[in-house]
Amino acid sequence: MIHTSSGNTKAARDFPIPSAIENTVPNDYLDNKTPVLVIMGVSGCGKSTMNQHLSSKLGWDVAEADDFHPQANIDKMANGIPLNDEDRWPWLDKIHDWIENHMDHKTPGTVTCSALRRAYREKIWMPGVVFVYLSGDYDSIMERLSHRQGHFMKPQMLKSQFDTLEPPSKDEIHMTIDVGLHMTPEVEAEEVIDTLNLQCAVEAHSEQVIAERARQEARKSEQG
Repeated sequence: MIHTSSGNTKAARDFPIPSAIENTVPNDYLDNKTPVLVIMGVSGCGKSTMNQHLSSKLGWDVAEADDFHPQANIDKMANGIPLNDEDRWPWLDKIHDWIENHMDHKTPGTVTCSALRRAYREKIWMPGVVFVYLSGDYDSIMERLSHRQGHFMKPQMLKSQFDTLEPPSKDEIHMTIDVGLHMTPEVEAEEVIDTLNLQCAVEAHSEQVIAERARQEARKSEQG
């Protein structure tokens, strides 16, 4: 895994978008690379919502980690049984293959993955991958999770995820967003886009992508 000693925290800005708590991504990291963002964190932190906002704004491919789970894993979680490493490695292999396929075809994308431990992140990391860590404390995320419906993750399993969680270190390529700031998911997505200086897909012409391009141009004008 390529690491960076750059632990620069993003400076405050004059417009109402929260700065990343931590940004270890070098300015030139994505040069000549295909970017794939891995939205990580415990269940209930907002990974899927962030994933959809980023994909819509950028016009990139999108995937959900839940779709890579075999039925046996889903059944375990639905019954309140935490997954172990034996359950997770084949799942991580599939996510790794999805990322690698996008790198091979030079197709940028975003994918959710809890990626709770460093070993899991090292399994799926390759040049061009950036981990976007949605950070929050147990109580605030538990409150959000308790209101979710139609998902197989049980609220009582959140403690096991926090017990497993190893937040990204400064030598891992990542940025951290504090969901406790209670900003809208759209603004959080814009923070990721602006921090990493991401570009919309050239061939994408959806309403969301056009609006994002306009927002980026307006921001450049304000800064100029």
